[in-house]
Amino acid sequence: MSGNPPEPTFARSPRKEPPNDCDELDLKTWPQFSSGACPGFLGEFVRLATRDSEADPAAVCITALIRFGAEVYGHAANQGPHIYVGETIHPPRLFAVICGNSSKARKGTSRHPVTKLFGREHCQPADLRAWGVPLPAKESGGPLSTGEGLAHHVRDESDEERERRQRQNPAEPLREKGDKRLVIIDEEFASGLACTKREGNTLSMGIRSFWDSGDYAPLTKNNPVVVRGAHISIITHITTQELAVCLGEVQAVNGFGNRFLWICARRSKLVALPSRMPDEEIAPLQRELWRCVGLAQQRGVMTMTPNALELWKNVYPELSQEYTGLAGSIINRAEAQTLRLALVYALLDAQGEIEEPHLHAALVMWRYAQDSALYIFGDRSVDPLEEKVLEALKGGPLSSTELSSVLSRHVPKTRLKPLLQQLEAQQRISVTKEKGAGRPRIVFTLRELCEKSEERRDRT
Repeated sequence: MSGNPPEPTFARSPRKEPPNDCDELDLKTWPQFSSGACPGFLGEFVRLATRDSEADPAAVCITALIRFGAEVYGHAANQGPHIYVGETIHPPRLFAVICGNSSKARKGTSRHPVTKLFGREHCQPADLRAWGVPLPAKESGGPLSTGEGLAHHVRDESDEERERRQRQNPAEPLREKGDKRLVIIDEEFASGLACTKREGNTLSMGIRSFWDSGDYAPLTKNNPVVVRGAHISIITHITTQELAVCLGEVQAVNGFGNRFLWICARRSKLVALPSRMPDEEIAPLQRELWRCVGLAQQRGVMTMTPNALELWKNVYPELSQEYTGLAGSIINRAEAQTLRLALVYALLDAQGEIEEPHLHAALVMWRYAQDSALYIFGDRSVDPLEEKVLEALKGGPLSSTELSSVLSRHVPKTRLKPLLQQLEAQQRISVTKEKGAGRPRIVFTLRELCEKSEERRDRT
């Protein structure tokens, strides 16, 4: 049979029309992924991986980028490719949360083609030696649990530990001392988020430390695991429903959330029985990948070309823009995340400098991550009280007394007053005084409602 069969139709219940006075529903738009984030052979791979698959191209792309970055850092502190921002070192180390719109978003299908790409069955041992390619980075399937757990997997092993592990696992290749590359592909981020809520849990601190510097040195009394110069990369998955239940505001505020690129993913199309990627098509991509890994391993300090630097100066004000609410705390590392992405794109292109096309690709990828974060978190507040106040004002203007009543009079003045002042300073609410027989009546109005009323007046 040739051609595509007609799509099935389903009977729908008659829909009730909303009342005439119902406000228009302001629905969020799903982020649009651009092929500009997939230049060169990365784009060839993403097209191949999604050609006959339900995988989301954004999820495949970010998984490949992180998996590549996990391979290309040196076996000693500050060796391998990196870029300086002042005195701060940024290596090709990225974390991402692939956030599916449902349990059928096919988040996991993005992993398997990348695993195939990073195999070595199509590479000749002589070529790998000529390219100077080390053993692949260690892999772990998670789940994330504690900072100490992360540190344990990248600690400096003693000679006795190495010998014992070799005896227990004779088929496992013996890695060089100081090889602290680890890529974690955890498909249950909800489990890690639940761990961060436990009193005394160190996962949040560990993630921040390993993203920032690769060093972990907790001030604990009993058996502290101290790590220097580790290179951990994380890819983890969750659904928006799980996230709404699991994510506490504390993790977002203290920097847990903004170390991750948040990537919206959903089923790209319906494919009843996806096909495998043909060996004759994946083979040249796999060989090119490991050739680039070998070249990247030899890099040191990376800089921008003059054209790339000029572009960076032009986009820097936009990247530095501040956002409010929970989304703002999630995306306030735009500059650092974009630079790390640009570094990975340059290394994937086998270049020793970050050129203008690499920065363009990084900006496209970052903007998708930013749009994803705004889609996921844009209507949530960092402060739960802020969320309650804004929700209350959506019903219309409220006086101080009325607002206190809506909040069940449980919020003290010393807590509520600074929050209202902050919302006014952010131009999210307006504050007016209405004269009466006695003291002026203070009224709070959601700025959004004020603007809509002005638009209606203008139309009439």
